[in-house]
Amino acid sequence: MNLYIHFFRKNSLGKIDYTKILEYFETLPNFKIFYTDDHVEMTYNDREFEFEYRFVITKQSKVQRIYELNPMYSNINFMVEIPILIPSFLAKEILALVQKICKLFDLEIYQTEFKDVEPFNLVDVLVLFEKNRRDYFENHEITDAILYDNEKLNVLCKYQRSIASLQEYYNHHVDVGFCVPVIDDAKGISGISYTWNFGRPAIFPPYIDFVFIKNEDDTILVKREDLYRILAKYFIEIKTVLPDLYIIKEKQAKKARKEFKLLKKSHMSDLKFRSLRLCDVIEK
Repeated sequence: MNLYIHFFRKNSLGKIDYTKILEYFETLPNFKIFYTDDHVEMTYNDREFEFEYRFVITKQSKVQRIYELNPMYSNINFMVEIPILIPSFLAKEILALVQKICKLFDLEIYQTEFKDVEPFNLVDVLVLFEKNRRDYFENHEITDAILYDNEKLNVLCKYQRSIASLQEYYNHHVDVGFCVPVIDDAKGISGISYTWNFGRPAIFPPYIDFVFIKNEDDTILVKREDLYRILAKYFIEIKTVLPDLYIIKEKQAKKARKEFKLLKKSHMSDLKFRSLRLCDVIEK
């Protein structure tokens, strides 16, 4: 399910130069351009959140009731498709790029819920995005998504975006891993998980719920509160980056190995989790 935003341009500005649009996308990281007989698509592949979205230039207009719209504007057959089942954090990132493109190429936008072509307004379009997402939730059963606290999810998304910079800051001597949403369908239990290679120095993300601890050939699953309770003296909170962010340094990580038997007593063997993508976690 996507939110489709169509780009329009004032007739007085003349025809759009599509070559410049394509050249612009060639400068953007993580975008790839694909050509078909009917369209050109600029697809963004997001490694941290494991999802894609795309801008498309088509041969034919995809706008319904186009003849009812202000004739001062021309549909340039250019649009963006935004998945609605993603966190608002990601929608804001996409819309920030849409805003930049509108400014660069003197574009206005149209969406089927608008009365007419309008100047781009990030807040208004974000409200529209969230309304469409709520409407979808009300009319469809959600089986592959997790509902999560708004503020906590926003911080988790910021962490996920900061992984590369954290790795660089610690000179790749400290493990900085991805957050992975998990769900046990039978028990109706879900949350955010993290995997720790036991004995290794590591960053522990904010607001995680479960930790998979890998110790040689043995892997156990513990609740976050049990991990921090048992290993409290080994953790240091990093207060300058994000809230609820912790590090276990190399010396402390090695010392913590003696606590594995205690951790194993908290192993949640009855849970059968399957993994989702972080983009599948949605605000409550």
